[in-house]
Amino acid sequence: MVKVPVPFAWNEDFATSYRLIDLEHRTLFNGLFALSEFNTRDQLLACKEVFVMHFRDEQGQMEKANYEHFEEHKGIHEGFLEKMGHWKAPVAQKDIRFGMEWLVNHIPTEDFKYKGKL
Repeated sequence: MVKVPVPFAWNEDFATSYRLIDLEHRTLFNGLFALSEFNTRDQLLACKEVFVMHFRDEQGQMEKANYEHFEEHKGIHEGFLEKMGHWKAPVAQKDIRFGMEWLVNHIPTEDFKYKGKL
């Protein structure tokens, strides 16, 4: 299990070698960090939106490359979005922590599997 960085921000340990994906991963970190700081309905909606947009983009790249683990990866994304869909502002700190832990573990355990394959 990867330790949640403090402050909660993207760093080179999470680099996938795909510029667009890395930029989008930064927005996921920023969205969760902002939610932890401000925890408003608008911030929750913005956070959900960046996750939905990133998952759509990443899955599109996987599909285009005929990535062998596409369906499995898509299912993992859908499972996270389902959990996030139950969050209501103000979001419980345990849920925000879950999101942070999920992200810092998802990138190295799942996203790194597609390095060199997209």
